[in-house]
Amino acid sequence: MLNWLKGHKYSKYREILLNAFPRTLKKDVESVLHILPFEVNDVKLCDGKIHKVDNLIHPDNQVVKINGELLTIPYRFYFNEPETEKEKTLNDQQKTILNCIFLRHHNGYIRQNRLERIENSEYWVTPFTFQLLGEYIFEILEVLDEQLDDQKLEHYKRFVNENPKYYQQTESRMISYWNEYYRRKFPKLKNYVGRIIFDHIKTKKIGKRQDEIVEVGIDKDERLFIRTKNERFNLIYRTATEIHWDNNGFFLYSPKPSEWGYYDWFRHIIDVANKECNSKLMLTHRTIWTNIDNNLKKQIIENRKATA
Repeated sequence: MLNWLKGHKYSKYREILLNAFPRTLKKDVESVLHILPFEVNDVKLCDGKIHKVDNLIHPDNQVVKINGELLTIPYRFYFNEPETEKEKTLNDQQKTILNCIFLRHHNGYIRQNRLERIENSEYWVTPFTFQLLGEYIFEILEVLDEQLDDQKLEHYKRFVNENPKYYQQTESRMISYWNEYYRRKFPKLKNYVGRIIFDHIKTKKIGKRQDEIVEVGIDKDERLFIRTKNERFNLIYRTATEIHWDNNGFFLYSPKPSEWGYYDWFRHIIDVANKECNSKLMLTHRTIWTNIDNNLKKQIIENRKATA
């Protein structure tokens, strides 16, 4: 009887986790479930002590939509990580599935570690990483910010369009955690990394590349430059617009001004990137300003606000 009850519970765990992934991944998910230690319910909890946990998957969950398919993702679970040797038997896609599962683990260090291992950028990964945007661990938000590129932004925007209510709930949680834990360090919400990520998602347009402006400055040769986070513009010289790309410093730059001022060149670089390279470059509240006087900085910021 006891063995039957255990088998029934393990079967229920498998059913729950299968429902967290698209049906097209069923075979790979089953391979992952095969190595998970469902039979071990001795778990180290937040107090650092080992406890027996009867139900290794918390009953709360989140229903989301991916490409029109409904997925039910558990809020938290408590089973341990699989043995390293067993994990090595998985292929790359199966390892990504395993890492996504452990993004819902009760231990924040494990969630961060598994997030750092995810290299797959397919759309089905999105609900697992998006959930983390509404959590309280700052270091996890930093990893999400570091990993954020145009493809992930594109996926986030698609996900938001499919799940608008969940998006609002997650954004509200992010603000609540900022207010509770991080307001002293970041008195202004606009400077908090969670807010910056959500602002990127809000301004993102499907099909239009988008990147963050890391730095705006004037170099020793008196050229205006714009340093981007991820985008590279190696072929921008072909536009014949007098805008060039420095592949060592990773920045766009203008010639030394003559008839045009620095403000005109800033606008021109932004317009060329947008119209000729399909890339929208965004200032943020953490953009670095180098050798830019306050009047020019104010003029640039006000222009970007007006055209946003």
